[in-house]
Amino acid sequence: MTPSAPARLTFLALAVALAAQSADARVRMFSYDPADAETRAAAGPLTFAFNQGLLKVRLLSVHATEAQATADLRPAGEKVLGPGGLDALIGKDANERDLYQVLPAEEGAALIAAFCPGASHAWMAFSRPRLFQDLRIYVIGDGGTARPTHVCRRLDFSFHGEWKLPSTGKFDERELPQDQFPRS
Repeated sequence: MTPSAPARLTFLALAVALAAQSADARVRMFSYDPADAETRAAAGPLTFAFNQGLLKVRLLSVHATEAQATADLRPAGEKVLGPGGLDALIGKDANERDLYQVLPAEEGAALIAAFCPGASHAWMAFSRPRLFQDLRIYVIGDGGTARPTHVCRRLDFSFHGEWKLPSTGKFDERELPQDQFPRS
């Protein structure tokens, strides 16, 4: 049984719309305040830049909101964490399932050292950033040959606000004056 012409046209229109929407992912930036003393001491306020498409989100970078420090993020597969992946490290019931490697270029190495002392590589496990929703992050690191992959810390953040970006979505966040810190 073949689909009718209207059904094929509807399917084609939906496929074209989804393709256009995912190709037209826009950059968004959400800022978060530390939700507890441990997160304040380890990280302070952070801002995350991400591409948001219709069906998926891809984190791009993490920024120290009150300082000029930025680290790029790259999606990573759970295999890099070793046997059991995220389930073994943070548990099967944790919502933080999107894994990103912290790239060590520029300030990334300093972020790795601050969030996971002694680690040569670090990853961050997130749930999808959502407007007005708090965020939990598990920072995972390796200790080279001396220590297996482990959870370095859990960071809990309260949603603070969204940066309003130019329509191009491109800018250098280091040029923003600190009094432009977003307000929700």
